[in-house]
Amino acid sequence: MEVKEIIQDIQKNRIGKGELKHVYFVACGGSQAAIYPGHYLLKCEAKGFTTSIHNSGEFNAATPKALDERSICIICSLNATRETVEAVQTAKAKGAVAIAMTGFPDTQMAKEGEYVVVYSNGNDQIYSESNQSNSLRLGFEILKQYEDYEDYEVAMEAYKAVDGIIAEAKIDFLEDAQKFAEDYKDDGILYILASGSLYGTAYSLEACHLMEMQTKHAVLLHSGEYFHGPFETTDEKLAMVLFKGSGKTRVLDERVERFIDKYNRHHKIFDILDFTKGRIDSRVSEFFDPVIMIPMERFYVYQMSLKTGRSFDYRKYMWKVEY
Repeated sequence: MEVKEIIQDIQKNRIGKGELKHVYFVACGGSQAAIYPGHYLLKCEAKGFTTSIHNSGEFNAATPKALDERSICIICSLNATRETVEAVQTAKAKGAVAIAMTGFPDTQMAKEGEYVVVYSNGNDQIYSESNQSNSLRLGFEILKQYEDYEDYEVAMEAYKAVDGIIAEAKIDFLEDAQKFAEDYKDDGILYILASGSLYGTAYSLEACHLMEMQTKHAVLLHSGEYFHGPFETTDEKLAMVLFKGSGKTRVLDERVERFIDKYNRHHKIFDILDFTKGRIDSRVSEFFDPVIMIPMERFYVYQMSLKTGRSFDYRKYMWKVEY
């Protein structure tokens, strides 16, 4: 089934219009960063139901009592992480609708899911069909079919621009990415700041691309929380990365930018508008910000990996020891 057909089937056969209570997004690591856009979209736009996002292991260990047959669970794992497969089982045991997002049609996730969304991944990934794109697509379909979302057609049109924007940006910003790699390759710790839909992207950079793939210490901070303690650690030499979104929370990022421009001399600002050049309609642009930004920040860190000599594929513990 296509995403649209999945939500149509759920509304027809499982949870009728007006009956949907909650949408749970569940995953670990990079998959959780990837499904954040869908969660943020529903958190902002849904009127008649609520949403939350959960680590897979915690979802199993501390299962929300509200989870029931009026709930949709969007659960994501590329190759079927053990606790995420278990999360699909947890959702089904409570009578919830379990949509399994996975990278391949034959994973255990695909076998366990009531509905399955296989997303594009790997070196030849089609970004408009990625995990982040599909989490967002599920969100738009839920909003349209349950609440007649007014900007649905605008959003569907925006998908057509995604792949071209990213392809063009990787050409236009190659030198900038190489400069970033040179400037930050020797930093032992980096602070990563973001807000709104890009907070999940900041998590991807911090946990996956810097800590996991480059074994660099990194600190994730919300732009709005920076001034409630963490900014006291700022000095001129601290390595800092700030993501600036295109939407409602951009003002939070701009406040951070003004401060670090004054008190720090070693920061990189990723402004989504530099990459998109305004080609995504402002009515929905903030929801697409992470769809563009995740592959772009990964592109920048890949340039760093060429400088450090640490391959994206190398791991010290992951998949090698018991944990």
